[in-house]
This record gives sequence, C-alpha cells and structure tokens, in this order.
Amino acid sequence: MLKGNLVLSQSLSLLRALTYRDITSRYRKSLLGPAWALIQPLVYMVIFTFIRGVTNISNEDIPYPVFTFAALVPWTFFSNAVIRSAPSIVSNANIIKKISVPREVFPLSAVLTSLFDFFMAGTVLALLMAYYRISIGLALLWLPVLLLITAILAFSIGMFLASFGTFKRDLVMGSTILMQFWLFTSPIMYPLSQVPDKWKTLYMMNPVVGLIEGYRNIFLKAAPPPAEPFFWSVVVTLIILAITWPLFRWISQYFADVL
Repeated sequence: MLKGNLVLSQSLSLLRALTYRDITSRYRKSLLGPAWALIQPLVYMVIFTFIRGVTNISNEDIPYPVFTFAALVPWTFFSNAVIRSAPSIVSNANIIKKISVPREVFPLSAVLTSLFDFFMAGTVLALLMAYYRISIGLALLWLPVLLLITAILAFSIGMFLASFGTFKRDLVMGSTILMQFWLFTSPIMYPLSQVPDKWKTLYMMNPVVGLIEGYRNIFLKAAPPPAEPFFWSVVVTLIILAITWPLFRWISQYFADVL
C-alpha cells in the first residue's frame, strides 16, 4: 500500500512538472506567446468561411464564423492532444530510462498541455458569442462531461500512436496527416444534418461527431448534446480505450530497450 502511494505521488509530481514545462517552453521564445493557441482555430475559421462563400454549406441559422469556431475550439484541443501524445515517449526518453513511473504519464501530460489551448481559444469563442448575442443556458453544465470524454478519446488514440511510434517513427510523423483527414471527415465545417441519412449511422461511428455536435449544442443552442450521436461517441471512445490502454501497458515494458 505504501509503495503504491509513493508511485502515485511520484507520478502526479512528474505529471505536473511535465505539463508546466511543456506549456511554458512552447511559447517562451515566441513573439506572440500564448496567443499562438488562438491562431490555428482562427485561421481555419477564415478558410472555412471563405469556402462557404462558394459552396452550399448549412449553418443552421447561426452566424457562420461562430458556428464553425464553436467546433474548432474543441477540435483543436483534441487534434493537438493526439499530435503531441504521439512523440511523448520518444521525446521523454531520458526520463523513461532513469525513472520507473507509469508510462501513461507522458501522453496524459500532452493531453493536459493541450487543454491550455482549449481555454485560450475559448476566450475568443466567448467574445464571438457576445458579439452575435448568443446567450448561454444551463446546458453549459455539460461542458466538463464533453471535455472529459474528448480528453479520454485523445488519450486513447495518443497511447496507440505513442506506443507503436516508439518503434516506427512513421506513425509519429504521420499523426498530423491523420488529424487533417479526420478534420474533414468530422462536422467541423458543416453540420451533422447535412450528412445524407443513408450514411448518418455509419458516420456517427466517428466518435468526434457526437462530441462536436454536443459542443455546438451547449455553446450555441443552449441545449444538451444530441442523444444518439453522443451515445455513439461515448461507446466508441470506451471501446478504443479498452483496446489501446492494455496494449500500451504491454508494449511499454519494451520502451527503455528501444529508446
């Protein structure tokens, strides 16, 4: 029992140190500093708004800039968490060789670091909502639930990429391409309602779908997440976690040998 408490204490201390290090070091020598956390979703918003000007994309009677930005804020959190988790084992090789702690600490730190970006970009979303006079309701109480599920999904996929990426770096380098593809196959630029009915059930197997629609609902419609898409997001996320976590733990015993 005492040994278990000691390992837990060491793991939490390392997690805090890694998260603080990654947040502070990322912006230390940049001119814009933490403002870089806002640039990625803002650039995508401008691009998507331009594309909508020449295509027939529904905005469900919501001003399109805030319609797409409300999806880009959680998407940026999820995408960055996965991309940063992928090299988390390789980039912390020196620590892994010296300290015996649960290896999950490293991808989890990447997820927590990316959560900082969510709250930074969330300030811009709040300003956009105020500008367009979009009111907030009690449905906002769903936000911690959506964030938790998003974090679990990112952590699960991040563990998979980090474990195999330790042996084959192609997965680490390909993670950015994966997330770009995932972006356009998720309802970021367009709503779920624009997906043809015959494909909708299959489309909702993408766990990001129910999450993005959930964020849009609580931010822009003062409504809870839509039941069916949200159900599939939770189910698929838990399935992915149930597969990737045991796999990560089994592979992690070989990390020190190949780093």
